[in-house]
Parts: sequence; C-alpha cells; structure tokens
Amino acid sequence: MSNYPSNEPVRLTLENQPSSEGSYSDIGEAHREDDEFCGFEILDNFERFNQTNDIYTRGQWDSRIRSEKVLNWFKGMFRPGIGVKKSEGYQARDFALKNAGWMATNLIIERNLKSDRVDGFLDYIQEFGPPHTEKMEIESVEQMTAEVKHACLTFGASDVGITAYDPRWHYTKNFSTKTLSEKEYGIPEDLPNVIVVLTEMDHDVIRTYPSATAGVTVGNGYSHDCAMTLSIATYIQNMGYRAIATVNDTSQCIPYAIQAGLGEYGRSGMLINPKFGPRMRIGRIHTDLPLEHDKPVRFGVREFCEVCRRCSDGCPPSAIPDGPPQDEIINQSNIVGIKKWTVDAEKCFQFWVNQGTECGVCIRDCPYNKDPASWLIQKYHQMWLKLAASPFKKLALWLDINLGFGGRLRPNDYWAHKLKK
Repeated sequence: MSNYPSNEPVRLTLENQPSSEGSYSDIGEAHREDDEFCGFEILDNFERFNQTNDIYTRGQWDSRIRSEKVLNWFKGMFRPGIGVKKSEGYQARDFALKNAGWMATNLIIERNLKSDRVDGFLDYIQEFGPPHTEKMEIESVEQMTAEVKHACLTFGASDVGITAYDPRWHYTKNFSTKTLSEKEYGIPEDLPNVIVVLTEMDHDVIRTYPSATAGVTVGNGYSHDCAMTLSIATYIQNMGYRAIATVNDTSQCIPYAIQAGLGEYGRSGMLINPKFGPRMRIGRIHTDLPLEHDKPVRFGVREFCEVCRRCSDGCPPSAIPDGPPQDEIINQSNIVGIKKWTVDAEKCFQFWVNQGTECGVCIRDCPYNKDPASWLIQKYHQMWLKLAASPFKKLALWLDINLGFGGRLRPNDYWAHKLKK
C-alpha cells in the first residue's frame, strides 16, 4: 500500500512531538453530567487526543516504534505472501483469507490516497455526492429515529444507538501519511447527532486467535463497516441532511458507543456489549438529521471486570492491567486525564508485529463473548449475565472457566470443522 512508506525519513522527533491540545476546561460543562455512565473517571487534567500519537501512526513516524518489520506488517495487511510461515494458522491459505477480507476497505482507501487521505482510518469517509438540495420535512423526530435505526439494521448493523456530539472524543489533529506529521483536523463540528453502529465479528474464527486465520473477521468487519456507514450516510444525504461516515478515524469510538447505550467499558480497554461482548467493530455517522438520543446502560461490566482477569491473565505480551483502574501514563499513546484500565499499546502492537497479524486473545477469552449460533448457549448467557451482575460474580467466573468457554481452537481444526459443514 502506498500509504505506508518504507523509505521516507522520520520527520517527527522526541524534541518535536505532536501536541495534545484541548483541555477539559476548554470543552465546558455540557457532558459532565453523563460522565458517570462512561465506565471511567474523567479528571480535571483531561486532554483531547492527537491522532498522531496513536500506536499505528507512531509505527510510521516514531523511531522508537517504526522499523522495517513494522512497515512490512502494514504492507502484509494488504499484499499476498508477506508474513506467511509454515506454522499452523499462518500459512498461505490463512493470510489469503485474511487479506481478502480487507478488499472493500482497500477500495474505499484507494479513492483518495493521492489527496493525502486514508478514508476510514485516518480521515472520515468522503461522501460520493452532496446532500439533496431540499430537506425532507420531519414530522416526528421519534418516527424518524425509528426509521433511521431500521435503515441501519437493513444495511447490516448488528446493533445501533444514537447520542450527542461530544468534542472530548474528537482528535485535535489528524495524521498525514504524505508528510509523516500532523495535519489539520477535517470533520465539521456542527453536526449535533452521532449514530453509532456495531458490526458483530464471527465467533468461531475468533476462537483461533492468535492466528492469521482469525484476521479475516477483522478485515471483513472493517470492509463491512466502511460500506455500511457510507450507505447510511448516503441515505441521510438523500433526505437533504448532512452526514459523515467514520470508522476507525476522527474520534474515539468507545466513549461514543457507551454514551449511545451500546455497552460498558471493560478491563481489556474495549467496549463490552451484552449480546456480543467485545466481539464487534464500531462505526459512527455524524449528522444534522433531527434524532432522539439513547441513554447509557449498566449491566455490571465494571464490577465483574474487577473480579475477572481472564483477559489480563491470557494476554500474550502482558499488555492488559491486572490491577484497578489508574490514571498513570504508560506511554505516548495514552489519553491524558482519564482514570481507567489502560492497555499498554506498545507491548500489544509489538506482539502483533512479531506474529505478523493482529491478536484477539482478550476477545476470545472474555466471559461476555458467547456463541450466538447456539440456542442453548444463548439461554445460558442470559442467565449468566444476571449472575455476573449479582453478588455471585465469582460463581459466574467459575462457571465460565469450568464449562470450557474461552481458550484456543486450533486453526486446522477450525478449517476442518467448517469444511465438514
């Protein structure tokens, strides 16, 4: 991929790091009343995050992270042959399946690379056309909200929620792959509503983590998200309203999903949804279409995670904390001014690079992650959720472990099982 340069010099140094502008006091009081629902404590020294400090962008400009191995890892997400080994789960068929999952994402990205945009990852997804010149009259905001949610599900969302624009979760700057430095943040700030959509990732293939085999559900999830969010945005634009589709770009997706009532924050640093656990991707559509907002939900994740350490115990590079939430700054890829469970992004990313593909052991082993295809397991999961939210959390954890949930499925067994079907 041409957006991951291999020979350009590093243009940012430790003495010239990107800034993290925008303190909590600059943003005002509008969202303070909702902070208790976020699953983490926002402190007075809060700062908005600069996209240039994200671990993936640091892999391109920061000499402490960037290496030929890292750049080859980026290329291996899109090009055949890179990373292939004789090891089970890392063979040619596994990488072929994984890389093919990224196809729709690649088509979205390639449209604007020459304009220094990486749509869906470093920049919002550019619209195919402007909104209709005449706005459709909205007789009932409640009815419109119901119709929008129906449209989201029609376009393939697994779940959907709606919340208000919150400037705290938006980056101060974007990252340029052309100059390997920060660039101006591009998304408009006058779109009051945010539609948050979830895409469920395949349960069975996630069981093969760590492997390239499992990577197909990530690539396919992103491809689906790019197409889905752009379809939803186009639907809204056809009614005469503005809408901007975003996936892994422009803002922090987990706080938005929490505020939209789609889950809680977990020890693994991921959104935990009551249906899918952490087994999902998150997209957003920013719009001025009048919509009702959903309320945050609580179903006991924070309290259960304080007892459970399956993700931290199973994390191969020990990147997930096993203690209480902290406001400690581990490295440059941390957000400042939030007390929460924070994953060591440098350890996590280095493990990904070393194995040649991403890791999802924390998703695989999370007790909230259950097989959606099994009626019996789904009935058990409904009972288990109540138990996990009760004073009997340790019993819920004991049941999850002793009934054999979590743990790795060998990639060859996964292939054999699927081919039998």
